[in-house]
Amino acid sequence: MSDYQKYIDLLSKTYDEAVDFLLQKYGSAKDDYFREKSYHRFMNGEIKSITKGKHSRTNEGLYCHHIDENKELKISNPIFVKRNKIPFKYQSKDRLVYCNLIEHAVLHVLIAKETSFEFGWPGYEAYIKPDIEEWYLDKKLPNPVWEKNCYNKSFLNSQDAFYILVNMQRKLGENYYDSLEHYYVEIKRREEEQRKVINKIRNRKAKERIERMQKAKALHKKSPRNSIVWHLYEIKYCDPYEFLPSENFAEFDLRMKPHLKDDLLEELMLFIDNFEGKNN
Repeated sequence: MSDYQKYIDLLSKTYDEAVDFLLQKYGSAKDDYFREKSYHRFMNGEIKSITKGKHSRTNEGLYCHHIDENKELKISNPIFVKRNKIPFKYQSKDRLVYCNLIEHAVLHVLIAKETSFEFGWPGYEAYIKPDIEEWYLDKKLPNPVWEKNCYNKSFLNSQDAFYILVNMQRKLGENYYDSLEHYYVEIKRREEEQRKVINKIRNRKAKERIERMQKAKALHKKSPRNSIVWHLYEIKYCDPYEFLPSENFAEFDLRMKPHLKDDLLEELMLFIDNFEGKNN
């Protein structure tokens, strides 16, 4: 039986049946997801993070899935653990199951189907399905070693990966692309639209930068230091082609504290002169 058919068979099971099948296939976990003592200390506010148990099998290309993800969201996330007061029993080794990427997707689809999308869906839609599309449809190999292991463990050719996604979407009562070719056309169209939006934003930011330069020319030695520092930050250190600056203004302002106001003004004016000289 091909891997593709095995995944289709897994998709035809109930969630409990799929979990039992994977427990038989990969065996049980040998350790809890989190250390119990650390878990309770974290819940009591004594420590800020939780120590993990030795449960990982990513060296084999396997994910560790919480069986009770059909009852709680993000069981492995400390923020959700504390906010939702998730009991430790959900972290115990007998409540863990291993799976490869495609099997992980199937588990989340079955959870979403059986809980009317209350659970399972967010993880599938936001994380697992995009990985399948990126790795096997777009053919973009992941960089981290552990992800490469997972990529190899569940490898499918593009056509089989596409049909798996079609069947999972169908299981959820959702549509997918008409064909693999249609998928590629749509991805190309979206990328082109995204490029247009990015260029539009960059052009707007570049125009705003030039307008700030014109206003900055009116600054002088008696101008407020904060105004000089702000213009220097906005004009020189905020690249219009970068959507997220390397540091925010408060961080930049703190870094500029040791410098004299006159030196900062000189740096600003020199940058403006050089910029205008290159663009004239």
